[in-house]
Amino acid sequence: MRSMKMHSMAAVLGSILSASLASAAGDDASEPTDPAEPTAAATPAATTPPADTGATTAATKSEAAPSKLINLDVEAASAYVWRGINLYGENQNTQNFAVFPSLTATFGGLSIGYFGGFQLTGDNKQEKVDNGTGAEQDLILKYSGSLANKLSYSAGLVYWLYPFADRDVANTDLPMYLEPGVSATYTTAVDLGLYVGYYRALQDVNAANSFVYINPSVAKSLPLTGDISLALGLSAGFKAYTNLASGQEGDRPFDLTLNVGATLPFSDMYVTPQLHAAFATRVADLDPIAPGDQGPQFSDEFVAWAGVHVGYNIGL
Repeated sequence: MRSMKMHSMAAVLGSILSASLASAAGDDASEPTDPAEPTAAATPAATTPPADTGATTAATKSEAAPSKLINLDVEAASAYVWRGINLYGENQNTQNFAVFPSLTATFGGLSIGYFGGFQLTGDNKQEKVDNGTGAEQDLILKYSGSLANKLSYSAGLVYWLYPFADRDVANTDLPMYLEPGVSATYTTAVDLGLYVGYYRALQDVNAANSFVYINPSVAKSLPLTGDISLALGLSAGFKAYTNLASGQEGDRPFDLTLNVGATLPFSDMYVTPQLHAAFATRVADLDPIAPGDQGPQFSDEFVAWAGVHVGYNIGL
């Protein structure tokens, strides 16, 4: 259920609103994770959940991007990993393919976006939909600006909903979650980012999945050839102030995500292949039958996956 997600980017969010791999291409956005400010490069899938999706910016041929922009993006990936957790996998390292369509409208510093997550393969596909984890629908509102020459900020709100959940399984007709968050990015030899958001379940039945998410990140863009650059991103995440019962230890409290991608621009269209790896700490005891000294295996905490964005930017 949503509990495995410690139920949300990013983006998609710690990327929807956090500094993500998108920052590596010089963007203020976090994973479609966040809708990006209009620059010469537009963020693909600007509404994708937190930086885990590893969104990179998509360059256009124009010297100056319009202040009003619509971005259409579809990502296909071998797994859906959010804040270090493989949401659609039977296990942490399972590869269940999924697609993530998104639509983002940017008006100066204001961005409004939609993100969807749909599992394509895996015997657990219907189970995920029924328990309020599959067929995810996100709405994202974000405002971005600059505080100084090298310091930018963003503030946003992400609304998760699962309209196809089965009440008998999810214990609610429409599982919903809300996350307000703020982020700051300082651009120097690398892009240093910090995102803080409060992920809150809107129904009492899921209240234990609420937490504050703290997400520092570092990103770098390395020119390859022409207008193509290699975007590198590394982010860490910590779930603090959880809404669990007193003394109860939360699962996967810490995560670490590595993203590598390169955007291939074709006028206003782009293709962005990406590789990712993530690690999420598990509780010490995973065996409900024979509890004791056995700890989590590496395969219980690590996952690697690949994806590709295809998108189109429309100037208004």
